[in-house]
Amino acid sequence: MQGVTRGQTMRTKNIAATLALLLGISLPSLAEAANAYATGNVNMRTGPGTQYGRVGTIPAGATLTIRGCLNGYSWCEVTFAGRRGWASSNYLQATYQNRRRPIIHVGPIIGLPIIVHRPRPPHWGGHRPRPPHWGHRPRPPHWGHRPRPPRPQPR
Repeated sequence: MQGVTRGQTMRTKNIAATLALLLGISLPSLAEAANAYATGNVNMRTGPGTQYGRVGTIPAGATLTIRGCLNGYSWCEVTFAGRRGWASSNYLQATYQNRRRPIIHVGPIIGLPIIVHRPRPPHWGGHRPRPPHWGHRPRPPHWGHRPRPPRPQPR
């Protein structure tokens, strides 16, 4: 490099490193989570759908954190009161241009991450299906047990 001093080179490297650090810090926070509001009492579930178990309820008007949504923004993974679960986006709104708007409309605009949900088999997580006869089996015969003889009838 002609006419460039060592001090200018070091300054350029320092500026580039600082910019890279700032960019690295700010980018993940843009795609990580967004604050949202519940428009009604919303069930938090263990997965994206009503067939999944209920973890709790988010009260109407409560603030929650959206961690990401399914493609199409129909269900979102949320955090509320220290619990993590899934909520229907029909009952969630986010602030965009100083107004609360439905997640399904503003999710792509505010950059909510898309989550690919791969359902696990139902027996994962300790809940194994039980055979249909579980708890309804006939008792085994008691070996050596004889029924009482009938009582004599009065004459």
